[in-house]
Amino acid sequence: MESASLIALLFAGAVRAGESARPHAPQLSATPGWKRGAWLAFRSRTATFLHRLAWALEPDPR
Repeated sequence: MESASLIALLFAGAVRAGESARPHAPQLSATPGWKRGAWLAFRSRTATFLHRLAWALEPDPR
């Protein structure tokens, strides 16, 4: 399950790659476009797949 957590962190970091920590830094896009919606849908489906795969591979605790 550790690799799935690492992949989820990488996906989460990729979404905010265009923002800066400085207060007056320019932003790339003020309104979310169709690409952002498609990326969020892909990320959500990938996370669901990884969770289900981890649950399927997890040994039975009994």
